[in-house]
Amino acid sequence: MIYRRRVHFYETDAQGVVHHSNYFRYLEEARDIFLRERGYPYSKLRDKGFEVVLLETRCVFKKPLHFDDLFEIHLIPKEITRFTFSFDYKIFANNELKATAYTKHCVIREGKIVSIPGELLRELQGS
Repeated sequence: MIYRRRVHFYETDAQGVVHHSNYFRYLEEARDIFLRERGYPYSKLRDKGFEVVLLETRCVFKKPLHFDDLFEIHLIPKEITRFTFSFDYKIFANNELKATAYTKHCVIREGKIVSIPGELLRELQGS
């Protein structure tokens, strides 16, 4: 999946460079759209009593994003098990790789890790 977005002024520092913390927001936006497009917005999971929890994340910054850059995030589902799923991300602007990232998640219900709901698991595996 490819998620496209523009850098807003408030996401930058005094030099017009995106603050590193915003990359993690961008990743979450991409995940939200990915799940929503597959019929599993966070709201649907929460209505069923599930929460998606972030277990691990990392981001390698190669070149900065700047104010008003139009960028895209390429999201690729990776390791999918009964209890966890992960994504790789590549962030591009102007046909240049700006960053790579990784996130790993689990699903909880009533504060305990549970198996990924069957329908969601099938969607993740089919991506």
